[in-house]
Amino acid sequence: MKNGQIFAHKSTARGRLDLEYLDETSSRKVSLRERSDMELQIGRQLKNFTDYASKESLGQVHAGGFLHHEIRRNPDGSSTAPAQLPNAVRKHRITEAWLHHLETFPSQARRPVIAHRLIFSMSKEQHDALVAVGINPDKVLHSTLKKVMRKFAEQFHPGDPIGYAYGLHHDTAHLHAHIAICPRTANGRYVGCSTARYKHGKHKKQMDYIRRWFENENQRWEQILRSPQETQRVISHRMDADKIIFAPRLNSAHLQALRQMQTAEAIRLQQSYQSIRNLETAIAAKRKMLTAQRDANCLSRFLGRRKPKLVRVVEKLTATVDRRSLREMQNLLFKIKRDYRAAHKRYSQIHGFNGYANRSTQSLAHRQTVQKL
Repeated sequence: MKNGQIFAHKSTARGRLDLEYLDETSSRKVSLRERSDMELQIGRQLKNFTDYASKESLGQVHAGGFLHHEIRRNPDGSSTAPAQLPNAVRKHRITEAWLHHLETFPSQARRPVIAHRLIFSMSKEQHDALVAVGINPDKVLHSTLKKVMRKFAEQFHPGDPIGYAYGLHHDTAHLHAHIAICPRTANGRYVGCSTARYKHGKHKKQMDYIRRWFENENQRWEQILRSPQETQRVISHRMDADKIIFAPRLNSAHLQALRQMQTAEAIRLQQSYQSIRNLETAIAAKRKMLTAQRDANCLSRFLGRRKPKLVRVVEKLTATVDRRSLREMQNLLFKIKRDYRAAHKRYSQIHGFNGYANRSTQSLAHRQTVQKL
């Protein structure tokens, strides 16, 4: 695929750690966009952005590698999944863990490296190709980012995890991700990000490897998207199939127009859409419950409160059943989303989704005028 996902830029930060640039909604990023005369409305330049990404996902900063585990720990000894933490708390914990780690393994350099900063970008061609078949570009870039970082650690620091933080950005014409890599591994080894200028140079050509991995991912996605059958086959076997497939959103005007239509097709579309929302809520609640149970067990072990063997066996069986139930719910959500997308496409081709809400409003206004006369 022409210009798929690319490794766009690399820089090195020294002196002071500032992770606010990872958050596309932070005051710093807004100020930079204003000075560059860029659009203030995030995502305006991306086609169909509102179909696959929500406002809640904007500005989220995430931790990867050993930092993901570091920020889980609460002051009382319990553990909270990073995804459950507010974004501000997550950024604060990442910064504290990062600085503490660098203090534990100090550098002797006059101006030590604080972070390696990378930018991974997705071309508009690939973005639009993914959206056209109902695949969430955010999830694809996020998945590629994590895969590349995992290969980076395995290639250059086997058995010694790296730490990094990242955020997806929709504030330019191209979807992209900002990544900050901690310059020390979990065991304190230096993490380099260089490109050898000479054939026999001493550098390890980390950036060349990253570019190569991106090329491999682009070839893989080109094969996945070559036919609807291949896309369906590959996506259906993914563990995150329910997340990577998105369902086009219906706003309040769309829903009101569908209710007024009262045709069998309009009713089925409403019901499918509501089923998706209900199932997404149920899955989120199930995940929250499983996380709470896991955290409670971790806290119990941390405090040395060993439960009776029978209780542990029952809890283990219950957790297994719950996880299986969660997987079944995810599979069902994927199937409903797939059917809903097909129904949505048929309805939009016949009735015109872009204009039917407006036509319905005009029709209602006309009827009201007639009644007054």
